[in-house]
Amino acid sequence: SLESTFLVSLDRIEEGLAVVMTREGHQWLLPVGYLPDDAAGGDVLRVTVSVAEEENRLLAGRIHDLQQRLLDRTREREQGT
Repeated sequence: SLESTFLVSLDRIEEGLAVVMTREGHQWLLPVGYLPDDAAGGDVLRVTVSVAEEENRLLAGRIHDLQQRLLDRTREREQGT
């Protein structure tokens, strides 16, 4: 599937962090800004996770460009000596 959706419980909010619990008992700390405005301790939240395909393509392009620039510099140094 292209995304995964699951439920978590908002345990509490403290010092700008949301303490979220998965059903398996794992604890997450998230910036409170990630939560809906009306979320409160005790609420059950739906989390959806998907691969950011466009971001992956952009990152791959930036990495390729950096590698190419480094390769070009190496070639220039080798030719200059």
